[in-house]
Amino acid sequence: MKQQDSDNQARTTAYKKPRFILVMLMGLTLFVLCAGYLLFAWNRYQKMAEAEAITLAESVEALLHAEHLTHLTGTSNDIESVDYIMTKRSLLQLVQANDQIRFAYILGLQGKNIIMLVDSEDESSPDYSPPGQVYYEATHEDFVLFTSGGSILEGPQTDRWGTWYSALIPIKDPINSKVVAALGIDYSVDEWNQRIFKRLVPDILIIASLISVCIALLYTWKEHQKVKARAQRLSIDEALFHGVFDQAPIGISIVRDKSFTYQPEQGNFTMNSMFGKILGRSSAELATIEWPDITYAEDLQADMKQFDRFVKGEIDGYSLEKRFIKPDGSIIWTNMIIASVAEDVSTDLIHLCLLEDITARKKSEEKLTESERSKSVLLSHLPGLAYRCKFDSAWTMEFVSDGCLKLTGYPPEALLNNRVISYDDLIAKEYRDSIKREWNRILPTRDFFKYEYEIITHQGERKWVLELGQGIFDKKGNVEALEGIILDISDRKKTENILKYNNEYDALTGLHNRASLEEVLRADQDSNFGVKRAMIGINITTMHLLTLAYGYQYSQGLIKRAADALKTLSCDQHRLFYTHENRFVFYVFNYQDKTELIAFCEDIVTALKSILSAERIGGGIGIIEIDEGNATSADRLMRNLLIASEKAIGETEGDFAYSIYDQEMEAQIIREEMIRLDLVRVLEGEAGARFYMQFQPVYHIESERITGFEALARLTSDRLGVISPVEFIPIAEKTKLILPLGKEIIKQSFQFLKRLSQRGDASTSVSINASAIQVLQSGFIEDMLSLIDEMKIDPKRVCLELTESVFSSNYRDINNVLGLLKEHGIKIAIDDFGTGYSSFSRERELNVDCLKIDKSFIDKLLFIREEEAISGDIISMAHKQGHRVIAEGVENEKQVRYLKKYGCDMIQGYYIAKPLDETDALELQLHKKRI
Repeated sequence: MKQQDSDNQARTTAYKKPRFILVMLMGLTLFVLCAGYLLFAWNRYQKMAEAEAITLAESVEALLHAEHLTHLTGTSNDIESVDYIMTKRSLLQLVQANDQIRFAYILGLQGKNIIMLVDSEDESSPDYSPPGQVYYEATHEDFVLFTSGGSILEGPQTDRWGTWYSALIPIKDPINSKVVAALGIDYSVDEWNQRIFKRLVPDILIIASLISVCIALLYTWKEHQKVKARAQRLSIDEALFHGVFDQAPIGISIVRDKSFTYQPEQGNFTMNSMFGKILGRSSAELATIEWPDITYAEDLQADMKQFDRFVKGEIDGYSLEKRFIKPDGSIIWTNMIIASVAEDVSTDLIHLCLLEDITARKKSEEKLTESERSKSVLLSHLPGLAYRCKFDSAWTMEFVSDGCLKLTGYPPEALLNNRVISYDDLIAKEYRDSIKREWNRILPTRDFFKYEYEIITHQGERKWVLELGQGIFDKKGNVEALEGIILDISDRKKTENILKYNNEYDALTGLHNRASLEEVLRADQDSNFGVKRAMIGINITTMHLLTLAYGYQYSQGLIKRAADALKTLSCDQHRLFYTHENRFVFYVFNYQDKTELIAFCEDIVTALKSILSAERIGGGIGIIEIDEGNATSADRLMRNLLIASEKAIGETEGDFAYSIYDQEMEAQIIREEMIRLDLVRVLEGEAGARFYMQFQPVYHIESERITGFEALARLTSDRLGVISPVEFIPIAEKTKLILPLGKEIIKQSFQFLKRLSQRGDASTSVSINASAIQVLQSGFIEDMLSLIDEMKIDPKRVCLELTESVFSSNYRDINNVLGLLKEHGIKIAIDDFGTGYSSFSRERELNVDCLKIDKSFIDKLLFIREEEAISGDIISMAHKQGHRVIAEGVENEKQVRYLKKYGCDMIQGYYIAKPLDETDALELQLHKKRI
């Protein structure tokens, strides 16, 4: 018997050992399978996250405008540009709208470096990257992106800002599909892994449930094995029950009525730990409260209604999604199941309550609902339509948003399945083939479609649209459908056309402007080499006289009429441009010789005279032939053409003349440039030119003595010799060198006046010629008065001379300055009186003391009878105005007798003395010469 027991025990031990090994192998296998499954799930969610990151970045890139990015230079100058500001705002909105994205930026390739073009950081942020900052963290894949054009996801990689996953998407030029930049979006690795872990929670619950099921199966198997050992089996059953009960992924509790717990006579609470964990309360705390106390108020009524029916026996149980309130005030969503217990253990109402935490699912549902709502709002406010269509010849629509009606004039259902009209029929015919070619080009590469074209609406209106789309592919890679949006860009196109027109045309005349002419010249430089070309410039700058007299609108009306007249001469061979205010240019193409050009100029004169002759307005016509020597510079051609036309203006008055730009005129331009350089040398104190003053006496007829001198500027050059003031003064005025030169003239004139005082002459005055440019210069009065004080000059001995012509423009401003000078005792004289545009009625209003009769009137006294001369009348009328009179250019006794007879105050000219050097002038005044 003992031997038999021993054998049984041995057999039992022998049986248990392989069973133990088998269980261990099964457990190890289950562990490996579970671990493998979790690893597989983690990798699958990682790939999903990567795909979502790439998709999000590609969606954002589709909303960016590549044309804005092509304008960015990658320098600090971008910060103030509209393209930079708009792109910056888009990135900021992206980061603010998506809490997953930590940083967004746009990279550009500059030479061998990848640089930062725009980022989403505020300029005050320490992480802000200014335009042009080199992206030192760039990898080889980053550079490949600019050539391959493919999207990439990098990471995790660590830099000075942290550890990131980075999605990089190429941004391509819509015209040539060349990668112009890269959109980058950075995700924090910690937050990235947290999101993956949240997705993994259900899988963990599944594994836990699987383990629970396996344990349950193992429990069942053990129960079967321990049928003969009841006590041991019951013990194992109890252990297994508590294991499953306590470790179940759902909350389980046997409750009484509205209480959360039920305590049988044995004293054990029938509630697992998950039940309390879901509610955020311990079992002891739940034993003291009832479930209505912590039920969310909005869910209580529905729960009580079902519970009342359950208590009355109308239903065996119920299931309800309801919310409970945790101790910290937060809300948890649960799926609650109430069921009857199979066998009541007392007369009280005992039932089973199961709780499943569905908070995460509810949040996902809320996000999905919000996403659908946002999608609905987006589609309702989209300036166009969203679509899904087949990839067929008619673009058969399977889905069209409500924006279809506003965009096309057709309701969405009219386009669905081509019920009324196909979308292909809406596309303007000239774009249909090119659209198909573009789709066929991008679909094999699975790139994004972006194209601008015109559609014809139900009302017959043409609209510009921008289509953004992509192909949808099945598992075999075949095109399943096309999806995208079609936006109305008619307003943008209209603005572009207006800007293009304003850039190429003049608004007043409707003619092409200077920019258009320069573009034509550049285009014809190579394509029409060998064909004779020329430009004819029409200069009507004298039109400003009519503007002064009759106003701006009147003169502009004449210019418009002149343009209309010249348009009649415009053709393919003679193209007309309005290059500047009051200036036209004919671009003459394929002509025979200069004779043909001159004949065409005669036609121009005839056309303009019919408009302008009644206004006594003339102008100059410049002609320049385009050859190999000057064709390379449009600016030089325009400058030389202007010079030729201005020379023609100088050769006529109140009429039209023409002048051909030739070698002689070229030589004149070179001479003017040499004179300008000599003036610069003088002002900078360099050798090669000398500037000095001469002084011509002014003789007072009544007192028979010299009472003043006119200071005359002189210039000599080592290269050009003596240069006349008539030549170098206009150049100085044109180049604004007259400003420093004028200060030097005033200074040397004051020095001469000071030397007169030192010789005991305290009454002789000095007249200084001034330019309108000087007089109107800010600070002219202050500088002159400061120099007078500094050199201790009596301002009453200073006379400022201005030519009569300066009053034809800026009359009021100049007259105000002269009035201020007179208040300080400085005398004012009008030089060359009688040759300009003023009259005695205007002269009465001028702040002047003296008139200087021009030499041309004095010269006539030698050739005409006394009664025919008007110089005496000028003297008489000037005296009536209270002004003194000086006669210029007096060289003959006969002229002197006439001027004495008619009461001229002073005379000046070779009869008294020619302009003298300072030493000779001082010597002459010392001897008090008389006539």
